[in-house]
Amino acid sequence: MSETPIQLRPVTLSDRENLFQWRNHPAVRQFALQPDAIDWESHCRWFSAALQNSQRVLLIGEVDGEPVGVLRYDLNAEPGSDFHRAEALVSVYLVPQRMGQGLGAPLLVAGHVWLAAHYPQVRQLNAQIVPANVASVKVFEKAGYQAVSPQGAQGILQYAYRF
Repeated sequence: MSETPIQLRPVTLSDRENLFQWRNHPAVRQFALQPDAIDWESHCRWFSAALQNSQRVLLIGEVDGEPVGVLRYDLNAEPGSDFHRAEALVSVYLVPQRMGQGLGAPLLVAGHVWLAAHYPQVRQLNAQIVPANVASVKVFEKAGYQAVSPQGAQGILQYAYRF
């Protein structure tokens, strides 16, 4: 795996326009679970709700202060639940200009370290991958994820990483 040092930071309001541009890039939309383009108003509503949602974590990965990708974790632990069994759904994409540079797996691994430090109750990360996204399958496997079922709903591949 690449030795590229990726630093993670929480997304802030100042990232709203960049995330809009990155999320709508054809290379990102191509393999998204919902591949349709996102309009600005919908993005703004989603972004505002994401920043206020205590069960959603949005992080930007950076190398030398420049953004390389975005991680989103949707925490499944309900208040009062058994946090020893907590899980999170992970979503990741690279900044379009940084695709193909071997940064996907290091970004996921940096996310594992960050999540373990900030949410130690999370014991498993789940990922859903469009089967045609062969590169993403390879990235998740390189980062330690394992297939947990051949295909889930609508043929989506299910992967998991256990801490």
